Amino acid sequence: MKQKIKILLVRPKFTTIIANLEPLGLEYIMGLCNDLEVECEIFDEFQYPYFNRMNRLTNKIKKGGFNYIGFNANANTVDYILETSKKLKKRLDNINIWVGGPEAEMNYKDFCTESIDMVYYDNGLQTMKNLILGGFEEAVMDEQNGICFKKNGEWVFKKKGPAVDDFICKPDRTAFYQGLKKNFIFLKGSYALSKASFSCPFNCSFCYCTKMNSDVYTERDIMKVVDEIEEIDHPRIWFVDDTFFVDKKRVKMFCDEIIKRGIKKQFMAYARADFLAENPDNILALAYEAGFRDIMVGLEAISDEQLNEYNKQTSRNENIMAIKNLHDNNLVCNALFVVSHTSTKQDFRNLIKFIRENNLLWVVFGIFTPYKGTDAYDEYKDRVIKFKSKRLDGIHITIKPEHMSSFMFMFRVYWLHVLTYPKVMCRALFKTAYDTKRKGWF
Repeated sequence: MKQKIKILLVRPKFTTIIANLEPLGLEYIMGLCNDLEVECEIFDEFQYPYFNRMNRLTNKIKKGGFNYIGFNANANTVDYILETSKKLKKRLDNINIWVGGPEAEMNYKDFCTESIDMVYYDNGLQTMKNLILGGFEEAVMDEQNGICFKKNGEWVFKKKGPAVDDFICKPDRTAFYQGLKKNFIFLKGSYALSKASFSCPFNCSFCYCTKMNSDVYTERDIMKVVDEIEEIDHPRIWFVDDTFFVDKKRVKMFCDEIIKRGIKKQFMAYARADFLAENPDNILALAYEAGFRDIMVGLEAISDEQLNEYNKQTSRNENIMAIKNLHDNNLVCNALFVVSHTSTKQDFRNLIKFIRENNLLWVVFGIFTPYKGTDAYDEYKDRVIKFKSKRLDGIHITIKPEHMSSFMFMFRVYWLHVLTYPKVMCRALFKTAYDTKRKGWF
């Protein structure tokens, strides 16, 4: 008799003090399983402490009778997934372990080990649907796109399918609602997530988002996105598209529809500095009216030289104008900076000066990291140090600093936080953190 399929989807926990977010990717698989009437559950490790981690997962699999275990892989969880899969195979019989997620899509061969049975790197979930309907039979797997699996002891690699422009199911947000008490973004509260596009139309050297979806940028029907937003039972939504503000007409259509339907929610989204610099009014004022409050802007650097090195295709002046246009329209600029290994003492001073001169309150600093699969990795792979997955989080050094010791580099990175975060915490306490015209501490 054929064994019943019972799927456990695992989101591995990693260290973070900035945010704990909804496992949206796994929720889409959960929604697919619901449609196909297959028993499935999400095991979100962010809801539990690190203590007794392995035993907790093992017991969950045993008690639930799960026989298919799917791990969602990010760059900083690769080693954990590889180690955990080995331990699970030793402890449990008759389990099938998969790996999917963004890191698997980009670097699937890194997961081709003895303890992993399948790696999923296709665009979208049509292949997953076919696999479930086919009972994961080898003959069915052999006909699919975008997976690799073991056949007669050898790994078989299947070509990715075409790019996608929508999801084939709705996400089951049960995990989000159940974990709402632990869901947060630093000083901002909890957010539901939504995705309105795939890949990215730009090609920054340090980011592999543009490599996703077979390097093809596509957009979902914006009315379907509004329908989804309307159904989410939560007041704050974060669009996790690599940049939501790309097409001015599309953004206007979204905002007009939100206003027309009377949807009262608060939105956060990514935008590029050049778009914001080119659109000083109208669209930004409309965005505010529709409910946008937080705009995440990858300023990355404050010099044209560094921006060119990152292939950012923006300028220092555009960064400054983008900040001004957002503030003029009461939209908060959440400025994202990449701290380069080429930084000098003066560069750190200049960064703080730039932040103060442009009245930036919400800032995030990440250390330049050449993630595997990016153009930056190809350029710097011979210079990387201590390249363990748990260090690929933007807060560890992976390339030796050129103008100071590693100790002094990290000291200055921490000092950036000391000079900026107390002010935003104070403003949040006094409920003035969203007053874009205010310059003081209160």
